[in-house]
Amino acid sequence: MNLLGLLLACLCWHAAPRAGADEAARERLRLATQAKEAALRSLEEAYLRVEQSFLAWREAESSRTAAGEPSLASALATLYGEKAAAWEAKRAGVPLEPREARAARKAEIEELAAAYRELLTARGLVEATLRDPLADKAARELAGKPPLDAAVRLQPVLQPWLGAAQRFEQLWNDALCDHAPESLEWRARYDEAIAAGVELDRSEHPESYLPGGAKTRPGMVYVAGGNYVVGPNVGIERKKKRITVRPFMIDRCEVTQAEYQAFLEALPVEQRAARTPRNWPVGADGKAAPPPELRDHPVTFVTWRDADAFARHSGKRLPTEDEWEVACRGKEALLYPWGAEWREGVCNDAKANLGATVPANGLLEGASPFKVLQMAGNVEEWTASSEEGDTLVDLPSNMVAVVVRGGHFRSPPEYASGAFRWVAPGGSTREPHLGFRCAADLK
Repeated sequence: MNLLGLLLACLCWHAAPRAGADEAARERLRLATQAKEAALRSLEEAYLRVEQSFLAWREAESSRTAAGEPSLASALATLYGEKAAAWEAKRAGVPLEPREARAARKAEIEELAAAYRELLTARGLVEATLRDPLADKAARELAGKPPLDAAVRLQPVLQPWLGAAQRFEQLWNDALCDHAPESLEWRARYDEAIAAGVELDRSEHPESYLPGGAKTRPGMVYVAGGNYVVGPNVGIERKKKRITVRPFMIDRCEVTQAEYQAFLEALPVEQRAARTPRNWPVGADGKAAPPPELRDHPVTFVTWRDADAFARHSGKRLPTEDEWEVACRGKEALLYPWGAEWREGVCNDAKANLGATVPANGLLEGASPFKVLQMAGNVEEWTASSEEGDTLVDLPSNMVAVVVRGGHFRSPPEYASGAFRWVAPGGSTREPHLGFRCAADLK
């Protein structure tokens, strides 16, 4: 086998398990979705069945009252009086310890609820989803209380079931839904479908999940910690070296004009002008804002201090140069985010000949091994590293040389790469091709 064949075989060997895992996850999601839909149909049928039973039973209770028979409240109260007398005779006036009293009341509630279920069944309420919640609620309301005012105490309990203005959908939502077996089944199948969807999403987009299964922060991807190779770098040269990084998250896309505008609007009014990009036109209201057609493009004309302020406001930070390069080049230290060689149409560099930025969430085929977008071309990006390699928390002066990475829309392919590094004065540089993205530590 020649070298090309060996490489292809290795690629297929790695891809096959992943493809098989994805297909298995899709099948689980398909089956779980079918089960959820079947459970929903059963729930809808149960709702209609219980509603019909509810209306028929209400009509029967109304007819009983019109015929002069004891009302439901009176029947329940009478039965409670009989049970309470029997319990009192059994206790024979012997006081109980608190623990014994609690156990006795629990047993009385269960006994009374069972008796009420029999009584309600005899009065035509045979639908368990209607009958059992009513029996339980009435038993809890009366147990341990004087029998004399039992009928009065039962009135608010019975109101949702027999009140003239009571609507079934309200009773269902408030008291019945949690007791219907079909509802419990639908919730179980719904949870299974959600879990299957998450499993598939995690299989297809592992970069969006942290160890343990939690999702990354919105718009960020996970970069595993460990040993990586960075360099050798061109431009401002740096030797090849092996580094160790802690796991972190990084923005999938460069910070957009719209996101930066939202940040400015959250600042006190007196602080906004100093951080507003100079290329934003001023509208009739006197406020500067990005043109509507550029809102999803990366923000530019921002200094390092502006980028750092945005990151802090968002609860994030700027990535160090090493973190940026790891997120761009991956474990294999690729020359370009997508591979070892330049490819046409996967990044916005000088060869694309657009002469301007493109939307930050575009050019998906140019994603890095960690699925980070636009790390080659479009705009250069501020990092949190000085030229000497120090991690910056602030700038001691406007002229501190800060590393910028990634190249931009006017960069030739050798500069719009994971190997090119440059510097710019952090406190004073505002360029049409310089933006940023944020990073964050794991909590």
